[in-house]
Amino acid sequence: MNSDFTNRHIIVTGGAGALGSAVVQLLLNEGAKCSIPCYNTTEEETFRLRNHANIFTKANIDLTNEEQTQTFYDDAIAQQGPLWASIHIAGGFGMGNIEDTPMSDFNKQLQLNTVTCYNSCRAAVQRIRESNYTGGRIVNIAARPAVEPRQGKGMTAYTVSKAGVAALTQSLAAEVIEDDITVNAIAPSIIDTPQNRNNMTNANYEDWPKPNQLAQQIAYLVSPENEVTRGGVIPVYGKS
Repeated sequence: MNSDFTNRHIIVTGGAGALGSAVVQLLLNEGAKCSIPCYNTTEEETFRLRNHANIFTKANIDLTNEEQTQTFYDDAIAQQGPLWASIHIAGGFGMGNIEDTPMSDFNKQLQLNTVTCYNSCRAAVQRIRESNYTGGRIVNIAARPAVEPRQGKGMTAYTVSKAGVAALTQSLAAEVIEDDITVNAIAPSIIDTPQNRNNMTNANYEDWPKPNQLAQQIAYLVSPENEVTRGGVIPVYGKS
């Protein structure tokens, strides 16, 4: 990655997680300023990059709450300057066939994945338009079942919630063309994280895409060099 992000402010929801940390580290290495909303104080305190000079974190931010999302974006901009890009990694996974998935669990998946993405996209578009940049960048995280729904067997609620992210990405990309804001998503298969390895002990981890590999894809999509890719839901499956 050779893009120059010097002093460009980028919000990364879910930035304290495995994928998020890889993305934030890469962006910091290229000179960016990153702001990370944390769900609770434990997440904030254990975030290994929280003391970096170009990092702003704030705990107890529930991105399913519109007001809290809006407030975080305002606070981040007050600390780090105008917003260039917003990357929306925050979300959650849930297994379960439809017979064993009550409406409460279905709604939880919609809240964790679709609603957090919607609230973050809305806040980002508003503030990118107010910035002193020409245009801006948004990247969302869909999933392989969002673009290949038959891959979502046994996790229908999760699949529907990530399909919502994919549709949001494509619709919003068309909506903000005149603002020179590019909106894209990546659609990973199972990511090679410690948690996924622990949950799938018999899997072939070598076939899974690595956080650092996905970070490279995301960083390109939010870079100034990306002038033409918009509305993409980009498969990033590794060898799986």
